[in-house]
Amino acid sequence: MFDLESAESCQNIVFSNFYGPWSEKMVKHTQVQKNESILDIGCGTGEAARYAAKLSGANGSVYGVDCEAKLLLKAQKLDPQSSVKWLETELSNLPFVDEEFDAVIGSQIYQFLFNRDLALRECHRVLKPGGRMVLNIFSRQELCPGHNALIKGLETCNVDATNLKQFFAQSDPIAIGDCIAAYGFKDVSVVRKTLETKFLSSRFFVETFANSDPFIESDFQKLKNDNLETVIEYVTKELQSNAENEGVRILTTANFVFGRRR
Repeated sequence: MFDLESAESCQNIVFSNFYGPWSEKMVKHTQVQKNESILDIGCGTGEAARYAAKLSGANGSVYGVDCEAKLLLKAQKLDPQSSVKWLETELSNLPFVDEEFDAVIGSQIYQFLFNRDLALRECHRVLKPGGRMVLNIFSRQELCPGHNALIKGLETCNVDATNLKQFFAQSDPIAIGDCIAAYGFKDVSVVRKTLETKFLSSRFFVETFANSDPFIESDFQKLKNDNLETVIEYVTKELQSNAENEGVRILTTANFVFGRRR
């Protein structure tokens, strides 16, 4: 359906070049130190966990957990030195003892938690007293113009971009902060950050995300006939002011949530 070499190449572009920098920013916000124990929840292909392992060093301990086996297999391939321990598990029942970790991190997972109550309780349980939790959650759809254009472009073709919209379903910083505080975290703060990523063209941006992840791809599979071209034309027009000779700038904005276990 799409003019790209393979789905895996799209995943490499999106996870490494797009989510990767966000994961690095999140780990830096966590202020990971040497010899610390870190848990990356909803680790996906492991960008945040691998970066945290570099900072915690040989005597540190980093776990990456996810419920998707295929993503974990990809994470393992990208970690030939086995610097991270990868586990398939549900976040509502983490296989760790109480007070095991110095920090819990999670990039773009909060808005997808099936049982947020149990997951946050588990994150609190496995943290040491004074341990930190840092989450990276996309801000309002309008503050992510590339994704906003994707969603609006699909809607012009009568496609409700349900899955893409889910990325922005928990964007209210006050509501997020109140929720984290309700589960026993103190020193809660929410900081907004913006990241710029460059793609070769608006077309490349659309086609890459359309093939990057089965979760997102399902929205594009609802398109009929040649309506993908309609979406590409719409996105190209909307991002015209961000176009440059070497490609197009894609801006995304996220809330970084910090909380410390009491």
